[in-house]
Amino acid sequence: MHHPSRTKKLTPVMQQYADAKAAHPDAILFFRLGDFYEVFSEDAIVASGALGLTLTSRNKGAPDEVPMAGVPYHAAHGYVAKLLALGHKVALCEQLGDPSKTKGIVPRAVVRVVTPGLITDTDQLDARANHYLVAIDGEAGGSGLGGGAAGFALLDLSTGELTAGTLADGAAVLAEVVRADPHEVLVGEGLEELARAVAVAAPRAAIRADEPLDDDQVGAVMDGAAEVPIHAEAAEHHGRWALRAAARTLRFAQKNTPSVRIPVRRIASFDPSGTLRIDETAQLHLELVRAIDGGRKGSLLDVIDATRTPKGARLLRKRLLAPLVDVAGIRRRHDEVELFVTHSRARGELQSALTDIGDVERLAVRATLHEATPRDMGALRDGLLAAPRAVAAVRTIPDATGQEVLGADIDTVADLGAHLASALVDRPPPHAREGGIVRDGFDAELDELRQIRRRGAELMTSMEVALREQTGISSLKIKYTSVFGWYIEVTRSNLAKVPEAFRRKQTVAQGERYTTPELDDLADKLEHAEERSLEREALLFDALLRRAASDAERVRRLAARLAEWDVAAGLAEVAHRYDYARPEVDAGDVIELRGARHPVVERLAAAGRFVPNDTTLDVSGERLWLVTGPNMAGKSTLMRQVALLVILAQMGSYVPAESARVGLVDRVLSRVGASDNVARGESTFMVEMRETATILREATRRSLVILDEIGRGTSTYDGLAIAWAVTEHLHDAIGCRALFATHYHELTELSRTLPNLVNYSVSAREHEGDVVFLHKLQRGPASRSYGVAVARLAGLPEGVLARARALLASLEAGEVAPAGKRDRARAKAAAPQLDLFGAAREDGARVGELVALLRELDPNRMTPLEALGLLSRLKAMLG
Repeated sequence: MHHPSRTKKLTPVMQQYADAKAAHPDAILFFRLGDFYEVFSEDAIVASGALGLTLTSRNKGAPDEVPMAGVPYHAAHGYVAKLLALGHKVALCEQLGDPSKTKGIVPRAVVRVVTPGLITDTDQLDARANHYLVAIDGEAGGSGLGGGAAGFALLDLSTGELTAGTLADGAAVLAEVVRADPHEVLVGEGLEELARAVAVAAPRAAIRADEPLDDDQVGAVMDGAAEVPIHAEAAEHHGRWALRAAARTLRFAQKNTPSVRIPVRRIASFDPSGTLRIDETAQLHLELVRAIDGGRKGSLLDVIDATRTPKGARLLRKRLLAPLVDVAGIRRRHDEVELFVTHSRARGELQSALTDIGDVERLAVRATLHEATPRDMGALRDGLLAAPRAVAAVRTIPDATGQEVLGADIDTVADLGAHLASALVDRPPPHAREGGIVRDGFDAELDELRQIRRRGAELMTSMEVALREQTGISSLKIKYTSVFGWYIEVTRSNLAKVPEAFRRKQTVAQGERYTTPELDDLADKLEHAEERSLEREALLFDALLRRAASDAERVRRLAARLAEWDVAAGLAEVAHRYDYARPEVDAGDVIELRGARHPVVERLAAAGRFVPNDTTLDVSGERLWLVTGPNMAGKSTLMRQVALLVILAQMGSYVPAESARVGLVDRVLSRVGASDNVARGESTFMVEMRETATILREATRRSLVILDEIGRGTSTYDGLAIAWAVTEHLHDAIGCRALFATHYHELTELSRTLPNLVNYSVSAREHEGDVVFLHKLQRGPASRSYGVAVARLAGLPEGVLARARALLASLEAGEVAPAGKRDRARAKAAAPQLDLFGAAREDGARVGELVALLRELDPNRMTPLEALGLLSRLKAMLG
């Protein structure tokens, strides 16, 4: 494929393109030519396919023909967003001068490279979630999935947040990757195995092998990239690998945004040991922030999020994915929620004010990056003007303790808000180039230029009236276009009346356009006034951006405090509306939930239809519940319900229950459901075993484990043997609080030998061949599984159901040995898969089976096709 840089002789413009592309070979180069971004050569082929653009060529038919495509300059952000979503980088090569005022070729340069992890455009960001660039560093070959410490850093360029910490091993890295949900990940050299695992854990992120970085370069990178030198502070508080990971994010961000300093003032430290560990599997299984279909609706976050500000929504998400393990910190958060539950009027007034705050944090950062539009600055002004109302609402809480807990003494950055209010028009335009940004009376020089423009317009009107009277042409008009400037327009029917002093400027279909020396003089005055007015407004707006940037840190502190109130008030709103209770969290060993409900399922169920249940798990008592019962009876709902309530309690929320006591949990580990992992080339059983192995490796005495159907992906005896051994290990070796749902009824016998294991079941009843789920927990194992009844609900053909009932009757009568017979479970755990149908049967047994099958038939339910199929089977059974 031809490339411009390989052309023997390039035009000056194409030489500019070739130089820019050589500097950014891994990015798609958007090259500004007038009102378009043009894309050439291989980039054009990729972009045209990805964006649905028409692929044309430059110098078509010539030896130096080059493929090209283009997008309008003013609509480019939408096209860029599509390319970023596909994992591409986009380099923006801009014109650095006004072509109308530049002699010769317009200078051009790449001013920014936009990558999936460095997006700051409001239209491309999710306002309610952070947009992370992640970097991982560690010893080459030592941070695989099994072990080896790794540095982990998260940069959100849109908010100026940089966080770094050291993680114990690759498994911890994957948990943090899933928690962060990054859009781009930089992986240090020598960590190829970890990079492959990260690609599976974060399928929508662009994974990049980062350039080499040694310890000697770290300080220079940090001091050179960030808005404020942070290396000295960072060196004192962060480990080597964490520091290197942070430096990678800063180096990458600075390289791709060379025209500004990165708005990072410090590196926040995070230590996973201070939070409730929720591994990658549990985060997905429990649908904390995403439902099973990948969307937000139906997730736990969706049903507890009543925040009113984007910053508050982002904070709520962080807290949900990283609950505390510090009892005092958890109780402080509960105190905040309780204040707003108790003082509903203050809560309502606060939420009303917060609705007008907007995303002041990201707006201030956009000003720092010099990307803010006039409309952005108007939104920042409105948010700052609303902040005092939020403070006033909090201060109405009469309890002095409330003032102390909520910290109502706060800097609202009122001076910046007032300055923006005095400078900006009520509704600023979306782009600075349009003018009309600054309010009349703010700047004397601008007012004078505007007065000239206004007087000029009046003079033009007066001139038009005078020329009509002078020439006798009543339809004569003075008009303006950006291409031809001011002119006099005369229709064809009046051309004979045109004075000789008129100088023809242009012929058009409807007549002629003229000018006069007087019109040229007045037009010149107006043109310069217009130009100088726009230039003055641009200078004033630039000064506003610098002022906002200088106060950006104050705005971010304000946003952080308002977000804390927003989260507390939002959780109080949910608690009040849906009857949540304040949980008691302590350092004990008991989880006791009375009248507990699943927060998502109860919201989706009809009012009053959800059946609450009680659960008590005690490390020193009944710590392992073995739960049996039919499919669809609610076993999985119950187990997830317990885990979700623990997470809610430790994140600082009220919980859907009559009462709740939570002895501190250090990890929530789950294995719920199973599916093939095509990306890793693993079967359902391998996924199941890998997740179970992680649980058994990481669980501690303080962990909460929920397991659903271990061992179903292999042969009956193999599965039973594995489930049996896992149960014993959880009980004897780990000793944690756990819920284990199973269809292996043989496991219920373990309650005789394991003192801390207790059997529970989810009740159901069979009525006229159908099963009725009662969704109520009862002590003791389930008497039966109601599998055939459930199959009937699912719509299996009547002939299949009849055959299943006949076989079930034979199995229960002992005529055919059942899978996993209780008295042989341990002895024959390694035996081959049972043959449920046995060998050849005696004729009498065959006839008996036929009779049983016929008795179970319901002809009224059978289709003609099912009846024919059944007849064929009956004939085959008779030989």
